Amino acid sequence: MKYIIASGPVIIENGKLLVNKDNKDDFYKLPGGTIEEGIESLEEACHRETKEENNGLIKIIKPLHPMILWKNPQTSESMCIVLIHYKAKLLNKNEIKPIPPIQEVKWLSIKEIKAGKYNVAPNIKYLIEKGDIK
Repeated sequence: MKYIIASGPVIIENGKLLVNKDNKDDFYKLPGGTIEEGIESLEEACHRETKEENNGLIKIIKPLHPMILWKNPQTSESMCIVLIHYKAKLLNKNEIKPIPPIQEVKWLSIKEIKAGKYNVAPNIKYLIEKGDIK
C-alpha cells in the first residue's frame, strides 16, 4: 500500500479560515502538503508548505487532531494518507498571495462553511466535527 504523510496549518482569524484552491480539486483546502522524506519534520513541512503555497509565515501554536484517509479523494485509489494539522498564527497577513499551482487564497467564514455554503476538503469537515475549527 502507498503511504503519504502531509502536514499543514489551521489558521483562523475573526471567525474565518484561511484556505487555498488549486487546479487539481474543485474544493477549498488547508495550506499544506507532503513531508520531504528524511529531510524535514512535520513542523518544518508545515512552515515550508505555507511559504510555498501562500508566501505565509506562521507560528505553530499546537497540534490538532490528525486524520487518516484510506483512499485518495481525487482518484479513489486505495492508499493511506495521514494528515497532520497544527493550529497556527499567521505572521504576515498583508503578504499572503497564491503561488502557482495555487490559484486562489481566501478567508472563508467558519459559520458559512458549517452551513454548507462552500465545498471544502474532507479534513476541514473532520476538524469542525472534532471541535478544532470553531
